[in-house]
Formats: sequence, C-alpha cells, structure tokens
Amino acid sequence: MSLMTLLPIWVAVFFTLAIYSFLYGENPWFRFAEHVYAGVSVGYAVAFNLDYLRDQWVNRWSTTGGMAVLYLFALAMGLLWYARFNKKYFFLYRWTLAIVVGTGIGMALRTVVFTQFLDQIIAQARIPLFVSGDPLQSFSNILITIMTPCVLLYFWFTGGGSRDTGPMKYIAKIARYTIMAGFGSAYGYTVLTRFSLL
Repeated sequence: MSLMTLLPIWVAVFFTLAIYSFLYGENPWFRFAEHVYAGVSVGYAVAFNLDYLRDQWVNRWSTTGGMAVLYLFALAMGLLWYARFNKKYFFLYRWTLAIVVGTGIGMALRTVVFTQFLDQIIAQARIPLFVSGDPLQSFSNILITIMTPCVLLYFWFTGGGSRDTGPMKYIAKIARYTIMAGFGSAYGYTVLTRFSLL
C-alpha cells in the first residue's frame, strides 16, 4: 500500500481512539479530536451552503425575474435573524423565528401523521391472521394482532387503577411483557450496531 492510502486510515484510527479515550476520562487527546471534528464539520457546512447559495443566486435568480421577489423576501427574513442582537428591534427576530418554527412543525407533522400514524394503522389492519404454508408467519401475525391493541389499551387506561381490575389486569400483563420485549430488542439492536462500528 502506498503512503497516500495508509495515511487517511491511520488518521481515522487516531481520531477514533482519541474520541473513545473519553471513556477513560477527560484528556487533551479527546479535546483535540473534538475540536478538529467540530471545526471540520462547521467548515464543510459553511462551504456547502455557500456553494448552494452561489448556484441559486447566480444561475436561477438571473434567469427568472419572478423568483427575485421570493429571494428578496428570503433575504429580508434572513437579515431579520440579526435583529436579536439589538434590543430595539428584537421583536423583528421573533417574526422570523415564528415563520421558521411554524413551517418546520407543519412539514414535520404532515410527515409524522401519515408515516407514523395513519400508515401504520392501515398496515396493522391489513395483516392477515393466517398465511397458508407458513405457520411461523401466521403465529407472528396472531401475536402482533393481540399485542398491539393490548399495548394501546395499557397506555389509554393508565389512571385511576383501572388497569388492575377485570380483563384489564390480563391485558396489562400482556402489554408489559410486550413492552419489555420491544425495549429489550431495540436495546440489543443498538448495542450490536455500535459493536459493528468498532
């Protein structure tokens, strides 16, 4: 192997060991690796964003006049971020913050409602109980069909001691075992993923 091939590998090994040295305690090697990592990350992000702005402003703004108004609005909103450093104009900073936070929450909720809520309910309702020729899959589908409503009921009826009486007593026991199995498998998967990175 040539030196140019080995050098990045040894640099990566050094920084990996320097980061993991924090497990032993705070030390200068960890601080050095942390500062280099933060500096490289910020430098890369700044260069990437400047490159993106150059492509947007030079190539697109000059060709489409209708976009100029939108770019001026975005420029004004971007400049209002700096109003937070002036007590007199601090209220203008809140407008920009409200627009960014509102837009982000709106886009995130739209995705969350469909991908993590409605789509999962629809997929749960469409699971066939019995799969011909595959008894293991049939058993798995039956377990999912039983365990999912039990866990939901366990969380819905959490107050007033209502889950310790009647049929909720047995549903709560199934739900607790299901939750423990889910958390245990998630933790095991996380640990194995971390070990695979070493």
